[in-house]
Amino acid sequence: MAPSRICGRRGLCTAAATACTATGLALLAGAAFTYPPQPPPAPPAAARTHQAPAQPAADRNLPVLGPSRPVRITAPAVGLDAAVDTVGTAEDGTIALPGQGDHAGWYSGSVTPGQRGNALLVGHLDTTRGPAAFYSLGALRKGDRITVHRRDKSIAHFSVTALNVYDQDTFPAESVYATTTHPLLTLITCADWDTTTRTYTANLVVSAQPATGPGQS
Repeated sequence: MAPSRICGRRGLCTAAATACTATGLALLAGAAFTYPPQPPPAPPAAARTHQAPAQPAADRNLPVLGPSRPVRITAPAVGLDAAVDTVGTAEDGTIALPGQGDHAGWYSGSVTPGQRGNALLVGHLDTTRGPAAFYSLGALRKGDRITVHRRDKSIAHFSVTALNVYDQDTFPAESVYATTTHPLLTLITCADWDTTTRTYTANLVVSAQPATGPGQS
């Protein structure tokens, strides 16, 4: 199936490493929208699991945490500071979106951030009222730090390793949602606003691996 997109009202991410521009504020549960938000692509069946793969010896120097659901995500370099809700799968098989635009959503079919495996977080770029939780993702650069505060009071520290924009028709779901033997954080929001169709045509995917230098606790 063709992947759908996380959407707000309007915004633009011209390239993976450029800042997004948009207008609006927070998405409120039950609010009416001129352009209804759309979910990210459906994850493959292999990604819908809490089970983390065994960690090979080559990865054992990386910090690894036990399971604990995320409650907040921050990225000081771009001013990201958002509460994290737990989201599941919608009726059509896509990842459900958080009910509030200023919240991120952790996909409960993935591992929790800091565990071995691929932790998936999704979020709105903007809404009819303005910038949403992941409005600033496109301004991240390789090496920028992302921290995820967890329910057990521990903090998972990550460093951005890649930013990619994928067209909706060629979204590589198998690789974006793939399980890993080491902790991986994957953030997804929408990108590339089409002024003619007034829809988003792509997804911005940010990948981050555990930070091992200063700032890691």
